[in-house]
Amino acid sequence: MAKKEREQKALVIETVFFATPGTFFVLVSIAYAFVTDAEPIGTMALVGLAFMFFFVTGYLWLTSRRVDFRASDNEEGEIAESAGEVGEFNPHSWWPLVAGIAATVVAGGFAVGWWLFGIGIVIGIIAVVGYAFENNRGVYAH
Repeated sequence: MAKKEREQKALVIETVFFATPGTFFVLVSIAYAFVTDAEPIGTMALVGLAFMFFFVTGYLWLTSRRVDFRASDNEEGEIAESAGEVGEFNPHSWWPLVAGIAATVVAGGFAVGWWLFGIGIVIGIIAVVGYAFENNRGVYAH
């Protein structure tokens, strides 16, 4: 690998984008724990936030080792360099709507009762399975 290729890492901006708030929340959680005498709920919430940002940072860092250098990673790149086929998508799908209905029913279940929560979970499972397998049958099967 040439020196220039090693210097050109993909997904650097995305990795820094998530690492910066992760570092911020680590510092804030330390300060919060010190100021509040280690209040458990707030401290764990801030540590959880830092963990979530570093989780995404780690994923992007691992992914950057597998993907090629993109035009968007080049500071002098042009938008036209990114033109071309992006991926394969369905022209339409009803499953995101079903997933949204399931999320609404689950949220309503917190207010109304656990029976509605359970119905929402069942609808959510159906939506996830339907969304995952929608390209295995029908006109857009592959």
